[in-house]
Parts: sequence; structure tokens; C-alpha cells
Amino acid sequence: MSAAAGWYPDPTGAPGVRWWDGAQWTAHTLAPPVAPRPADAPPRPVDVPTNTVWIWLAIAASTLPLAWLLFLDPSGYISATMRAAHDAEAAFAASAAWMLQCLTVGLVSWVFVGAAILFSWLDWRELRRRGVPLPFHWAWALLALASAGLAVYMVGRTVVLRRRTVAGGWPPLWVWIGTVVFAVIVAITWTMTIVAQMLGSLPIGLTA
Repeated sequence: MSAAAGWYPDPTGAPGVRWWDGAQWTAHTLAPPVAPRPADAPPRPVDVPTNTVWIWLAIAASTLPLAWLLFLDPSGYISATMRAAHDAEAAFAASAAWMLQCLTVGLVSWVFVGAAILFSWLDWRELRRRGVPLPFHWAWALLALASAGLAVYMVGRTVVLRRRTVAGGWPPLWVWIGTVVFAVIVAITWTMTIVAQMLGSLPIGLTA
């Protein structure tokens, strides 16, 4: 090879270039330049754990309110209502007790909703601390105040973690779906029980 001294493709086939001094190849090499990432390129997935204790607590807090339905006992209220014509005082007392139960369960449910939102924020903060670039924002959990539960936050969290982490975030989503299905079954069962109690309290002539 008769050429001026300079950098040339490495004759050994290695990536990069090697220095030719005009007479022979030297040991001096340069690695191939790395093309800069475009400014709008998505961040590279990071290899960090994504299952935080906070997301599990958020799931529990978001589904426990439906479990509180089990603490409502409408049997006394139904019986007293059916006898309202004969015992108005008992019917009023039963109605007041039933309303107090409903109010208590409602207040407890709102406390759990607030806890779910708080845990979502802590989960988002923990993901940022672990190095997840731009995790799904916790503010979407505020939709729980509109009776949407954590659906938007759970789905959005999973989609973003799947794109930006190696581990992804599927387990919490599947657990959340399972708990929601279970809670819906509990609510349906509870409703059917109330209807059955109401029908059982009706006079025989009305149910025939």
C-alpha cells in the first residue's frame, strides 16, 4: 500500500480506523464515532425494579371500599319498613340506623379513595427515584374522585413502564384487575342478597 499517512479503515476488519504512517500500519486505532441520539428519541429502557410497595397499597385501598358493603345489614331496616303501618316508631329508628350505616361506609370509602391517590403519588415518586424516565403521572389517579377508580393510572403506568423499563409493570395491573373483578362479584352478591331479603319480607299474597 502506497498512500499518504492518515486514518484508514482497519485492514483487520475490526470496526473503526487504524493509522497508516505512510509505510506500515501502526497500533493506533480509533473506535467508530457514535451517532448522537436525536433530541426527540424516546429514552432507552432502564433495568430497574418497578413493583413498589406503594402500588400494592394503592390497589388495596382502591378496592377495599366495596368490601365495606359486607358491613351493611339491611335486614332490620327492611323488616321495620314492612311493618311501618303498624309500628312507625320502629320504622323511623330502623331508617335512621340504616342511614347512619350508609353514611359511615361512605365516609370510610372516601378515606380509602384518598389513600389510594396518596399511594399513587408515592409510587410515582419512587419510580422517579429509581431512575425511570418520565413515569406515568400520578395526577391521573385523581380520577378516582369521579368514581373511575385507579383504572387510568394503572393502565397508563403499565404502558409507560413497558416502554421505558426492562422489567415492565404487568404484575400490579393483573392483580388490580383480579381484585376489581372480585369486588364486583361481592357487590353483585350483596345486592342480590338485599333483593332476596326484601322479597322474603313481602306478604305472601304480594309475592305470589
